[in-house]
Amino acid sequence: MSSNQPKLDTAIKFGAGRVRAEQGLLPQLGEEIARFGKKVLIVAGPRSWDAVKDQLEPALKEAGVDYQLEIWTGWCSNEAADELTEKAHAFGAEEIVGVGGGKIMDLAKATGETAGLGTVNIPTSASTCAPFTCMSVMYTPEGGKKTSWRFDHEIDAVYMDLDVIAACPIRYNAAGIMDAMAKKIEMLNGRPEMHIDENPIDVYTAFNMAAYVYDVLHTYGRQAIADNREGKCTKTLGDVAFLNVITTGVIANTTKSFRQSELAHVIYDGVRTHFTHEAADAIHGEIVAIGLFCQLYFNGLQEKEAELREFMRKMDLPLTLGEIGIEPTEENLNTIEEYIVNSRHYNSTDPADRQRLHEAVREMV
Repeated sequence: MSSNQPKLDTAIKFGAGRVRAEQGLLPQLGEEIARFGKKVLIVAGPRSWDAVKDQLEPALKEAGVDYQLEIWTGWCSNEAADELTEKAHAFGAEEIVGVGGGKIMDLAKATGETAGLGTVNIPTSASTCAPFTCMSVMYTPEGGKKTSWRFDHEIDAVYMDLDVIAACPIRYNAAGIMDAMAKKIEMLNGRPEMHIDENPIDVYTAFNMAAYVYDVLHTYGRQAIADNREGKCTKTLGDVAFLNVITTGVIANTTKSFRQSELAHVIYDGVRTHFTHEAADAIHGEIVAIGLFCQLYFNGLQEKEAELREFMRKMDLPLTLGEIGIEPTEENLNTIEEYIVNSRHYNSTDPADRQRLHEAVREMV
């Protein structure tokens, strides 16, 4: 059985040993994957597999790569990783290949870790940095947040075909923009600014990378989504996809996945845990984006909320808890507030901080 108890590892793992983000990449992936094994277990989402199979299957065949396909529609859980590990071993797989969105990317990594194999990830959207991070977010089989499983090594490769990203529904790429922009806001966590003399150099470095990503996405993100609406693989869309997945993944890995995710991601975890069914149709970046209104207020930057709302509105993203299926009752808001207070991200005993958090949670209504 798999084990995913968090480990405090002081080593920084920046991401993946081999990374390519290009147009027309799928036909080359047979040779790329063959670098790591000639028998692979592919874990894919159903729509994601449909998006790549016509080009990926011939490429694998030409490179002499034998594969077993497992279409997965559930969550990234220990039970799923165990089940897929058994299939990988029975097949004699030498590598795990993930094809899909964030949950599939995390599941491929978790399966590789459980099976003692390497992982290659092929994201089909730019919705999250999960393809690149050295960790997997683990859930219960029903979809409740369980834990974050941090690995002591990088994954083998990430291959992102930008033609696939351009054909992806805009909802996913827009959510990825918000998940990437969240890093700057979350790393402040209770402060309006960050200073080098108050932080470890790795955290301060990651913050400045996050600020750069925020600025570029704020400037070019809406144009990228406009290009995405038309299915155009432009430089702008490719740049945004690179920042969403790869650069943001480096930021997360530089902080060892501890300081780049604060209140907005805690809210995501709380939603998955306590409102699993109500928000089942909401995707990661959509929930995180709504949580940013809470995070901005908590940081003392509430004057930035209106600008962020307008930015999100132009990409057709939800703006409130109610829009993702959670009734904004006092009971539900208190549930989210208590989840934050009991997390590692909130450690204040000051009543004024608690009042500020109470008010911040109401910014998501």
